[in-house]
Amino acid sequence: MLRGTWYISPTPFTEAGGVDTDSLGRIVAAAASWGVDGITILGVMGEAADLTAAERETVLSTVAAAARDTVPFAVGCSAPSAAVVAGNARRAVEAGAAAVMISAPPLLKDTDQIAAFYRAATADLGVPVIVQDEPAATGVTLPVSALLAALDASGSTVVKLEDPPTPPKIGRLLAQRPGLTVFGGLGGVSAYSELRRGAAGTMTGFAYPEILRAIRLAFEAGDTAAAARINDRFLPYLVFEGQVRVGLAIRKEVLRRRGVLATARTRALNPLPDEATLAELDDVLARVGLTPSIDPFAVTA
Repeated sequence: MLRGTWYISPTPFTEAGGVDTDSLGRIVAAAASWGVDGITILGVMGEAADLTAAERETVLSTVAAAARDTVPFAVGCSAPSAAVVAGNARRAVEAGAAAVMISAPPLLKDTDQIAAFYRAATADLGVPVIVQDEPAATGVTLPVSALLAALDASGSTVVKLEDPPTPPKIGRLLAQRPGLTVFGGLGGVSAYSELRRGAAGTMTGFAYPEILRAIRLAFEAGDTAAAARINDRFLPYLVFEGQVRVGLAIRKEVLRRRGVLATARTRALNPLPDEATLAELDDVLARVGLTPSIDPFAVTA
């Protein structure tokens, strides 16, 4: 189950700034219609660090209800303290999560402590743990040896690897342990190369998961030429949406245009795109042939 094209959901906000549960329900339904293999919530793209405890619970309960009998969901449970992570993870399991995703604690100075952290955070959960390697968010760069220690401590075989350049590190990790399931991320910019190195799919919030799914399905069918053509056709948009800082707001704006979100609002230091950026978005969408719609986008090679 934990492989393929998983969609990381943003947390939608109303114009007044609260969590938009209507849009959140639409995200789940739309993503399922787009053919994703699962949905991940309360990750970095979900602005989890900027939600109150009550808002976090609102997101979790809303998605759990919307996803029931429709699509499996995973829950980001990361926090600086193993005790908080464990509490988040237990609540996710109670809500019906198929898996939990946990990154290293922020600014961890000694990666030799990683095993103890994951052991304490994941004891007796009963669901798979996705070990997230995300140095941009945590400030912690994990060597392959530390990733393996985290996997062993949590009894996990699944990694979401977002330490760029991702393809070489995926190759090194799978050379050490060939049976692992490794997801790429970072907006899907390196999805094709990640598959070539052995990735099992992507787990990212790219606003057109149908495209990443089509690349993967072509690759898995052995038609690497078709996978490359799809990748190359949409790469300008993948890169544009994956911009640092403003990328989340661009992604939300595209989802708003697709009819999923009511607003493109973000929180904290995530800026909204200016008029010039919005004009560039219009241009890149037109160049790759995308007209935003909530309907599934049919990708051809």
